[in-house]
Amino acid sequence: MATSSYPLVCWQIGEESVFGLLLGTDLQAVERNTRRLKTALAETLQRERERGRPLPEPELDEARMKLVTVKVNLAHRTAKGSFAVPTATEFTVAAIYGGNAVEGYSKCYLPYLDESFYYYDDGQLPVLIEHYTRDRLDGMAPEDAQRYLMPTRPWLEQVEWRKDDRTPDRQRLPRYLRDAHARLAVVADRLPETGARRGQHVFPETAWEQGALVDELAGRLARGANLLLVGEPGVGKSVAILEAIRKAHRLTAGTEQPFTFWRSNAERLIGRAKYLGEWQALCDQLVQWLEMSEGLLWVTDFVHLLQTGGDNAEDSMAAYLLPALRRGALRLVGEATPEELESARRRLPAFIDCFEPLRLAEMDGTRARRVLDLFAGHAKNALSIEIEPAALDTGYRLLQRYVRYERFPGKAVKFFGECVRSAMADRLPAVSEQAAIAHFARTTGLPEAFLRDDRPLVEEEVRHFFGQRLFGQHAVIGHLQDVVYLFKAGLNDPAKPIATLLFAGPTGVGKTAAAKALAAYFFGAGSGADPLFRIDMSEFQHSFQIARLVGTGERPGKLVEHVRQRPFSVVLLDEIEKADPSVFDLLLGVLDEGRLRDSRGRVTDFRSSLVVMTTNLGVRHGASLGFTEAGGGDTVLQDIRQFFRPEFFNRIDRVVPFAPLSREAIEAIALQELRGIERREGLLRRGMSLRFSPAVVAFVAGVGFSPRYGARPLQRAVEQHVVAAVARALFEVVDDGVCLEVEMAGDTVVARPAAGP
Repeated sequence: MATSSYPLVCWQIGEESVFGLLLGTDLQAVERNTRRLKTALAETLQRERERGRPLPEPELDEARMKLVTVKVNLAHRTAKGSFAVPTATEFTVAAIYGGNAVEGYSKCYLPYLDESFYYYDDGQLPVLIEHYTRDRLDGMAPEDAQRYLMPTRPWLEQVEWRKDDRTPDRQRLPRYLRDAHARLAVVADRLPETGARRGQHVFPETAWEQGALVDELAGRLARGANLLLVGEPGVGKSVAILEAIRKAHRLTAGTEQPFTFWRSNAERLIGRAKYLGEWQALCDQLVQWLEMSEGLLWVTDFVHLLQTGGDNAEDSMAAYLLPALRRGALRLVGEATPEELESARRRLPAFIDCFEPLRLAEMDGTRARRVLDLFAGHAKNALSIEIEPAALDTGYRLLQRYVRYERFPGKAVKFFGECVRSAMADRLPAVSEQAAIAHFARTTGLPEAFLRDDRPLVEEEVRHFFGQRLFGQHAVIGHLQDVVYLFKAGLNDPAKPIATLLFAGPTGVGKTAAAKALAAYFFGAGSGADPLFRIDMSEFQHSFQIARLVGTGERPGKLVEHVRQRPFSVVLLDEIEKADPSVFDLLLGVLDEGRLRDSRGRVTDFRSSLVVMTTNLGVRHGASLGFTEAGGGDTVLQDIRQFFRPEFFNRIDRVVPFAPLSREAIEAIALQELRGIERREGLLRRGMSLRFSPAVVAFVAGVGFSPRYGARPLQRAVEQHVVAAVARALFEVVDDGVCLEVEMAGDTVVARPAAGP
């Protein structure tokens, strides 16, 4: 009887439990002690052998273990981007390594990072361990990186397994196959996954309620078919493919040369290309390695195959791989949205014809709720976090109503996974209904008044909110209130943006301020970036500049990029009338359907956004914009109708005319600007306050108003006259915490310590 010895890495996971991972296989187990663990795994190996299933030969003659400390650079992630943690974080990594005397190579496993690599010189080992650790963890958020911390100090054991030498040894792979697998591992990940992280994700990689689809996919994969799974984002395409690969792996494991399954993306496959034309040679090598390995490749960004390698689809990777697909030397699996499939078929139909498409529709409400119940059970059993039934009900309702740009069950699993992670970070035993609402508010920015049906809006509070930000525009405040009430009641059209508004009026009367007020009211409850996104449409006066809005090739345009990253926001298209008419054609789909499709077939969803446009149309040049009450709303509306084509104008929900500012409004704006000075860092640091005399307010209102530019020059007047006076006062000996009196001395603003309280 010959004996094989497999390295077994173990660590304690409780007072009476030991976890073991059998390196080089996908076997793992939990037992009460090490002896029972080794016995259970040895018996499993024997059963697999008796069933005729291939078992890999141990790759390490004598395994050793070392603990290595590696410094990695983590980063906090917000809507504005990634921000590096100031100091490096130390991670202790367990490395199990050893050589293979017969084959002449050495291999190292990093089990808790789920990484492994070959090396040929012991001097390379420390550098490679550091490289693979940093490659996995650098740039990761701290809350994600904590999952890779070793819970306890591991130790190394050996599992001895005696096999019958008379049995044909189909398990021992020829060297050429091991070499092909090693080369494929550089550009792709071997599936099914093995390692300590398997089954420990917050998001369980299980295709719940998709058993029939998984069976069909697995059967086709076992036949070596080229498959394309088509469905909207969030319906579960990726997890269905992953589970189907696991099942196909089991179905084909007993064959003479079983299939191997790999996962990668277009950029990674040819990322090693250093010069023009090298990527074609890399594709040839890839096809050769996959053919030798009976390999099937899952390309996670399938449509990028038509966009990578050349300037157009005919010169892309897809076109280059087409002959290999046709002769059966290459087998691919991909996923795409219906829009991406339609675009790809238009650009390279012969490539798409090589695939068997399979449609995956969004789950109905009943099945989606069952998935949530299963996810809650997973969270309770595996993570000891209970998701309360009320939290499930409320979360499902909020996701169904407000998150229209994603589909069930993906958006629900993602949302409650984040809730569970937050509960784990805060050491809470459960996710309550209030916690789910609070997390939804932080994520979207929507205030709880919108999210809770038991919390009605108070008309006085809504009017006060906008009244503190808009002055002299009582009619405008009424329009904004109507938008709020429609959304709260759920009566806005779900197939369009929340509202599409056209603000019309002279310069400097508060159109931008009104957009900011809407953004603050609708999406101000979130954390992160400003919910207002402004685009100056005077920058798009030529049709070729549309590419800057929607993007070309791999890079999305500024408008598309923002809405994809922050779907809950106010999009402000300033001075819309100055844009090229082709921009109006582009916006027709946004205003009518809340969707924008680019030339690649990618769809950006605006249905969770407010679209606000501003215009100066209808303003009569030469007319007075002084301290008067202006009407003329009918004239403004007539001019706007004459400028825009009917199909564009009729897609606007409401035109909101702004009146010129009154004297009282200008003074109110001036006082608001003056009070903002107290929030500046120089005064806050010293605990100082300001008190403005009525004469100063009147002076700033007078010099800061322009008949041509409205209240726009107010900020400049405040800086030149008031801020400068305060700065001069601070150069004198002034105690911290005092109040500065800002008043007029003739025609000059002066600031001095107040004489009394």
